[in-house]
Amino acid sequence: MDYQFIEPQKIKDMLFDDAEYVIEFCEAGLSSFGEFEEGFGTHLRDRNMEELRKAGHKIKPGAQMMGADEVIEEYERAKELLENDASDQELDDSIDTMEGYCNSIKDELKTLAKAEKANS
Repeated sequence: MDYQFIEPQKIKDMLFDDAEYVIEFCEAGLSSFGEFEEGFGTHLRDRNMEELRKAGHKIKPGAQMMGADEVIEEYERAKELLENDASDQELDDSIDTMEGYCNSIKDELKTLAKAEKANS
């Protein structure tokens, strides 16, 4: 599989190429990205910058560790949209973009975990 968002080798190197750790990391990532995706949409629609920031601070380290820079860039863009009092349509577009990223990342994490299970 071609990974668009996560960098499997970066994850494996960080976790000493230990399949068990990689699988755990993937499972934790699935949970984190699911939670973030939900919070991102809710807080952006509510125009709640404080809660949006809290959600972003929780996801940024994991996204950085796996090389998912697009998530961080879209999160930063969403904060700018709020600061600039963007239209509801612009916020919805950002939410759609982030949902796409999160769903792709979750699929890639599942694929990586499955590959690690097969190899262990």
